[in-house]
Parts: sequence; C-alpha cells; structure tokens
Amino acid sequence: MILTTHSIVGASITNLFPGNPGVGSILAFVSHYLLDMVPHKDYDVKFIDEESKTIKSAVNNLKSALHFLPVALDLLVGVILCILIFVRDEQTFYLTFFGIIAGVLPDFFQFLYLKYKKHPFIIVQKFHDHIHNRSKPITGYLSQFLTIVISISIYFLIK
Repeated sequence: MILTTHSIVGASITNLFPGNPGVGSILAFVSHYLLDMVPHKDYDVKFIDEESKTIKSAVNNLKSALHFLPVALDLLVGVILCILIFVRDEQTFYLTFFGIIAGVLPDFFQFLYLKYKKHPFIIVQKFHDHIHNRSKPITGYLSQFLTIVISISIYFLIK
C-alpha cells in the first residue's frame, strides 16, 4: 500500500482509541502488515540500494532525489488528508500524529533495511516481503481507494 493509505488507516485507528493511544498506535502499526496482505500496487524502492551507499548520497544524487519525490508527495498527501479528516483539537492532533507514524513505520524499517542490511531490520524485511501482496495497477490502486473509503466510513460510523 502507498503511504497515504497507511497514514489514513493508522490515523483512523488511533482516533478510535482516544483514551488509550498506546493501544491505538500498536493497532495502527499492525494494520500496516494486514493491509500489505491485500493485493495492491505501490512503487519500487529498490533504487535506494542500487544508486547510493549513504542516505546523504541518496539525497544529493538527482536521480535518487527524483525517485524520492513520489514517496515524499505520497506522505504529504496522507498527512494533509489526515489533518483535514481527523484533527479537531489538540487531542485528535496527537492521536492523528501517532496514527500516521505507526501506520507508516514498517515502510521506514524497510528503508533502513535497504540502506544498512543489518539486524533487526533483516528479520523485519523478510516478514514484510513474505506478507506483501502486489497486484496489477488498476486493481491495486482500486483496493487502496476502497481501503481508504472503508477506513474513513468505519471511523465516522463508530464516532
């Protein structure tokens, strides 16, 4: 799934647990892996490993920077949508923030694995690869759109 999907699902989950943000954050984190089991389309991040040896060189390398652009825009869209949908006061701001972080954290671990190939990220990456289910673009993007719609609908039905 793309980061926007993980962000929205994560934020919707944590906002359903205003009295226990720890439980909400753990569930948002776990949701990432559950969502990655659903057939979906996302972008290839192998360029990180192939084109640069350090994070600094990845950012300084124009080609790598252009590869990062869709990832950064995806995260930005997810954050903006989460703010517009969930943030109403200080509490929902923090719940949304924790949900976004927890929802996308496994993909950050994947980034760390691709850069460093060290434990514990090797184990996390093997698990992530094992459960990941990619599909063709049309059905893959449709599944993510439906996931977002269902997640937001459940949030508003319960709230």
